Amino acid sequence: MSLTLALADHTLHALRVLPAQIPNPGATAPPGADKITQVIGYVKWGAGAAIVLGFFAGVAMFAGGRIADHHRFGRMGAITIFASVGSAFLYAIGYVLLSTIAGNA
Repeated sequence: MSLTLALADHTLHALRVLPAQIPNPGATAPPGADKITQVIGYVKWGAGAAIVLGFFAGVAMFAGGRIADHHRFGRMGAITIFASVGSAFLYAIGYVLLSTIAGNA
């Protein structure tokens, strides 16, 4: 019986001491991570350009629909303008929102 107790005591001692000896390394980016952030930057730039172009296309559609008395075309332009403004709002708060959800802010 004492051999079993000695073995259990040794095992419990090892379980307490071993985790204290394992180092906790800091977070480092993997090789090539700068390329990923560069691609994300390109996508972000493209999204901003699409928002601006969508807004001006909506203004042109709205004005053209009203000038030509084509109400459906004017309504589509107004919807495009509202969609662009909503997208710009999400574009502006997207990083803050995602950082807050992820717990980084």
